[in-house]
Amino acid sequence: MAFDPFLYVALGVGILAGQLTRVRSPWTGRATRLTVLALVALLGTLLDTVPGGALLLALPIGLGFGFLLLAVTGAFYLAIAQRKPAPSTPSTGPPPPERFPFAIVLILALIAGFLFGRWVELPTEAALTGALYVLLALVGFDLRWEWIRARELALPLIAAGTGAAVCAAVLALAAGVAWPVALASTFAFGWYTLAGPLVAARAGALLGLFAFLANFFRENLTMVLSPYVGRRLRGPGLAALGGATSMDTTLYFVTRYGDESAGSLALAVGLILTLAAGVLLPLLLAFPA
Repeated sequence: MAFDPFLYVALGVGILAGQLTRVRSPWTGRATRLTVLALVALLGTLLDTVPGGALLLALPIGLGFGFLLLAVTGAFYLAIAQRKPAPSTPSTGPPPPERFPFAIVLILALIAGFLFGRWVELPTEAALTGALYVLLALVGFDLRWEWIRARELALPLIAAGTGAAVCAAVLALAAGVAWPVALASTFAFGWYTLAGPLVAARAGALLGLFAFLANFFRENLTMVLSPYVGRRLRGPGLAALGGATSMDTTLYFVTRYGDESAGSLALAVGLILTLAAGVLLPLLLAFPA
């Protein structure tokens, strides 16, 4: 995949439009979810080129690597963290309950795309690119800016970045994955719907699936493990585990099992890592393998 400046244009246009538009509609979130489903389904159409045995192998490897990302990030946070008072910002309430878990919907979309791609030829590459433009614009539009002291952000951001770098090194050195692909797979910080399609377009469907699963499991493992590690890691540590997702899907878990007052901190960490992933992934994948 060549360097595509229009990915940044789409993100910038979305951020600018969001800052200029005060009115918010529930259709923005719905459009984002539909775009995510389209991206995941398109990723599924690429899996037709991957042997069945490799597909079955990708699931446990993706789960294990997602756990490794959390373990390294959490361990590094504990190694550098000092006891500090929790942020005094008010917490946010839990998200509304889902009628049907979105994680299951995503898995069904991936399977549907795989089955559909076996029978119908689609201009997948062009569709992936267009859907990524739309997703970045929608994410940029819906970003909420929260002011918080920089020193409170340092530890979770350093822990998240160090965890991503260490795991990328493990992936590159132990598995022989090209450095640009390894770095893009970990520096998505949980943004699996961006990492999967971008890596697939650059390095093939199998590595795209791995990047998707590693970040997908990172998000879901953060939710599952938060009740057990939240007392030790507190709000900043859980925000580091959630990465980019700490501004949305794992936000409730940060405030519920970490610190009730860590809502703004989690939003800020998630916002910064989301922007970092949106900028770094296209740039990293533009480098030759």
